[in-house]
Amino acid sequence: MKRAVVTELDHVITYQVYRASRLLRFFLQKRLKINKAHLSPEQFFILLRLYMKDGQTQRDLADPILNDHPNITRMLDKLEKIGYVQRKNDVRDRRSFIITLSAKGRAICESSLQPIQEERKKILKGITKEEIKLAQNIIKTVEANLMK
Repeated sequence: MKRAVVTELDHVITYQVYRASRLLRFFLQKRLKINKAHLSPEQFFILLRLYMKDGQTQRDLADPILNDHPNITRMLDKLEKIGYVQRKNDVRDRRSFIITLSAKGRAICESSLQPIQEERKKILKGITKEEIKLAQNIIKTVEANLMK
């Protein structure tokens, strides 16, 4: 991606984080289309969370900090409609559903993981494990400061 004009914003860390986030989202959308998944990055992350730990409630999948319960409902509706997840009644709570990956959803995760991991290596090329750990700690601190 060619950069237009360097501005003062290019030296402001919050703008750099915002820009990197947008570029990463763009990258994921492009990568997921290559895999013919037709998913938004947010939908794919829901599938990945279920792939790592299947059988979660909608509440478990929602980010309580961002209060995204209505958004999760819409995403799960779409994922269920296209056959990537299934909803089952929660025997412990009749008001709740357990969300599980379907075979189709599991296949999308498995076929997408390796290409995304390969691309992640390219993105992080030249960055040491220590630098990655430092960046993760900085991002956690920024998130914590934003929640105060």
